[in-house]
Amino acid sequence: MKNNIITVIGPLYPVDFDLELCVKNGPVIVTNTSHEKITPKYAIITSESQLQDTMNLSNFKQTRLLVPESMYKKYLFFENVDQLPYFPAMKGLELNEHQCSKQSLALMLACWMEAETVHLFGYDIQDLTERERLLGIGMINPHTRIVYTRKPNPSKIFLFDSYKNMSVMDYKQYQKEYNGKK
Repeated sequence: MKNNIITVIGPLYPVDFDLELCVKNGPVIVTNTSHEKITPKYAIITSESQLQDTMNLSNFKQTRLLVPESMYKKYLFFENVDQLPYFPAMKGLELNEHQCSKQSLALMLACWMEAETVHLFGYDIQDLTERERLLGIGMINPHTRIVYTRKPNPSKIFLFDSYKNMSVMDYKQYQKEYNGKK
C-alpha cells in the first residue's frame, strides 16, 4: 500500500492553508475533526465521545475512523470504524497506543503505509514530549521523508538539521512544489 505523499494534519487548528491541495496529492490523516472543508481519508480517534461525534459529521462519512483496539471492539459493526494497526515502531520507542498522542499515531500510520513523503501540517512541536517522539519516529523510519510544513516564517528551525530524512517547508513552497500534481 505504498503512497508517494501522505499529509498528516495535527491538532493545531486552524491551518491557514488550502487543504484541498493536500487531498489532491494523496491520502490525508487528521487528528481532529475541525477540518470541515475536506473529507480526509483517515481520522485518528482515541476517545469514545469524539468517535460518536465524528460519526455524525457529514464530511467524515467516507473517512476511515481508526481507533484503539478497546474502542474497536465496541464499534466494530460500524462500517467506517477500523482498529489502528500494530505499529512495530511503538516497541522501539517503548510506547503503546494509549501513551501516544493522536498526532504521533497519525505519523506512525503514514510511515506504516510506506509513504515516501509525509507532510506535517498543524503538528505540535512546542510540546517537548511530542517533539522527542517526532524525532524518534523519524529516526526509526529513515526511508520516509518527513517534512514539517508551516506558515511562511523568516525564522529558521534547526531542529531537523542532523536528520537526513527530516526538513522544514513553508506553505508557499508546498504550494509551488505540489500545485496541480496528481
